[in-house]
Amino acid sequence: MSSTIRLLTGPVGATRAPARAAFARVLADRLEALVEVRTTPTYGDLLEMVLDGETDIAWLPPAVLVRAMDEPTTHLVASGVRHQRAHFRGALFCRADAPYENATNLEGARVAWVDRNSCAGFLFPRLSLAQLELDADALFAEQRFLADHVAVGRAVEGGELDVGATFVQHESDAIDAPIVSAGWDLTGARERMRPLLVSEPIPADAIVATDACGSELRSRFAVALLHLHESKDGAAVLRDLFAVERFEPTSLERYEAVREAMRVTA
Repeated sequence: MSSTIRLLTGPVGATRAPARAAFARVLADRLEALVEVRTTPTYGDLLEMVLDGETDIAWLPPAVLVRAMDEPTTHLVASGVRHQRAHFRGALFCRADAPYENATNLEGARVAWVDRNSCAGFLFPRLSLAQLELDADALFAEQRFLADHVAVGRAVEGGELDVGATFVQHESDAIDAPIVSAGWDLTGARERMRPLLVSEPIPADAIVATDACGSELRSRFAVALLHLHESKDGAAVLRDLFAVERFEPTSLERYEAVREAMRVTA
């Protein structure tokens, strides 16, 4: 058993250094072990390090999770719950003053994607375009991958690009329900942006353990994680680092829609 538990996140955690440190402290108290939380610059790096056993625990977006779970060395622990739901949606969005009415009149627009392994920031918005019989490669004059949701929001807000792809969470499961959180909120642009297209539900990000984390420690970690929301300090670190209310047990079957989106948009 390692004397330090290594937890890895993708680029979404890169701007949350205080939250990473607070989570490490709170979890260390529960497990009576040192906890180190690191980030990777891309989802590709995240996947590679998980498969290489260079971390004990990892927080994975859905598409990276599906790829990682193809290997027997990766073990699914739990998925996040936001606004009482274990799913979210992807969206194409623009500035509120942009001339676009919906996704069907985006011809010639410049789009900001997050990463090819991002469900909300690439795969599901592209799948939604395909369902409208729109070819993203023909539709957009320029496509850029900016690595994280904050960069996508800033590029659209600043006018560098016209349209962006990110995550949205609705008040209820109805697709026309009010949006309660979105990727563009990360730049403080809630009222300055509007969605043009919203995807089908995407199962939530998940926590996995690798074979580098022994089964006994993996079990203790899972128990601590699943109960972390029950305390004030635990709930705070879950919110600040993962933007979740709690984690719950999950199964790989929940992620079949992700595998299908990866197949269609390949």
